[in-house]
Amino acid sequence: MERITKDYLTSMFLSGDNLCGINLRGSDLRGIDLSSGTGRVAAQLSCANLESSDLRGSRLREVELISADLRLANLEDSNLFGATLTQADLSKANLRGCNLIGSVCEGVNMTGANLSGTNMRRSDLKDSSMVGAILAYSRLMGANINNADLTGANLRYANLQYASLVGCTLKNVDLSQADLSFADLSNADLSGTSLRGAIMVSANFQHSNLSEVDFEGADMTDAKFTPDAPE
Repeated sequence: MERITKDYLTSMFLSGDNLCGINLRGSDLRGIDLSSGTGRVAAQLSCANLESSDLRGSRLREVELISADLRLANLEDSNLFGATLTQADLSKANLRGCNLIGSVCEGVNMTGANLSGTNMRRSDLKDSSMVGAILAYSRLMGANINNADLTGANLRYANLQYASLVGCTLKNVDLSQADLSFADLSNADLSGTSLRGAIMVSANFQHSNLSEVDFEGADMTDAKFTPDAPE
């Protein structure tokens, strides 16, 4: 089947066509603008097939991508500010350097995705799967990550100030040099996790599994632990 071009898709969007469920698998959509703007709402791409598509540098501000298939898609340096990605599949996608500030990513699948350097400040990532994801140098300040699964993820140098990670699975995660100041990690599973050199000022670790956690060089000033937990 012939792939839809960037110009044709832009024309459909500006004409107000319904783009829900559209098949864009493998399409070259680099730099496309489907954002909200003066006199128009953002594109509605719920349930769209964007598997293996090239969306590098795209403007997708406030776009709706509920349950969209974005497996292996390349979204590097794209603007997804305020986008809705609930239940979307972004497994093994490339989101390096993306702007996801204030995005809704509840229940999203980001297994094996590259999110290094991504800005997800105040985003909603609860109940998501980020198993084995690369989140090094990402910015997650104030994000809601409750009950997410980040087993084996790389969060080196990530900024998680004031983030909520209640009930998260953080087994064997690399959080070395991360900033967890004032973060809530209560009832989380951090077994086997590295917190070497991490900043954990006033972080909450109460009722969490801290077995075999590496705290070497970490700043635990005023951090809260369950009595008798390893510190």
